[in-house]
Amino acid sequence: MRLSALLALAFLTTPAFAQTDPAQEAVTAYALYQQDVTDLLGAEISSGPALDTALALAARHDAARVSRGWIAYGAMTATQSPSFVAGVRSRVRAAGRAAVLRQLRRDLTYARRRPPGADEAIQLILQSAAADGARMTAAGHRYTGIAQSLDQGVWPAPASGDRNARHDRLRASTTEQRTLAPALAQRVYVGPLSATPLMNADAFGGRRFWDAAAGRASPTPPRFTWAIGADRQSAVDRMLTLAALIIIEAETQERIRVAAMLDDAPSRECLEMQQLTFRQCASVAHDPNEDAYCLARHGLTGPAACFANIARTP
Repeated sequence: MRLSALLALAFLTTPAFAQTDPAQEAVTAYALYQQDVTDLLGAEISSGPALDTALALAARHDAARVSRGWIAYGAMTATQSPSFVAGVRSRVRAAGRAAVLRQLRRDLTYARRRPPGADEAIQLILQSAAADGARMTAAGHRYTGIAQSLDQGVWPAPASGDRNARHDRLRASTTEQRTLAPALAQRVYVGPLSATPLMNADAFGGRRFWDAAAGRASPTPPRFTWAIGADRQSAVDRMLTLAALIIIEAETQERIRVAAMLDDAPSRECLEMQQLTFRQCASVAHDPNEDAYCLARHGLTGPAACFANIARTP
């Protein structure tokens, strides 16, 4: 087969998100993160090595990539809002695609203020973020309980040299390159209006999505009406702007704007601080009891707040 034919075949058989969609490229990191939260919720912790494995699961994520993935997930969740999708498309019909695109390029607040239906999309974003944060907090509580159940000396503590080596391993693990399992990828890489989180909590962007995607039994979080958290309006606006670009099929041609929207400094810096504190905590812990506390506080509960603070009760 000629080289040109091989290249054409490779293009046709490669998933579209890997070639053209920067939002779906970014969301992978958040999906991998939530997949590890699922594993931490269900892991059997009956020995020091098992706890070491749990620490490694929480530590192996690059904070900047996870933050970008979270923004992408919020944007893709917003594209599941029928009212918002209809509102963006109505603006395109009324003003023209080029005019809407100019506004999305220069005004971070445009997607929230101008298209009808933004309130519905905002509620989807906030409900999803609050549910994901609560899920991670529940995992943190689990490891706090494990820590409280451990008396010092129940499991042998590793030598200090082993601890130093573990710190180096935890730090190096953030450079790992991983891909989603095909079954999860199929549920994560979605287009506008391809899921129904308003009606189904198990759907993409829904309040129980990550547990449902993993086949994990869990209660469905109650539906609340949320307000945007203090100083977190910018994160919501980034998600809505990116969602609007996706809806008008401009995300691939507007890669510079998409990259700017994905970089949310508050969530990135919050996750970076939690990750740094987590590694430091694990490096000075003296026994598995303290390891579990490090994981609970800085590997799970702290990062949960980095996401959940986008939503507050009115």
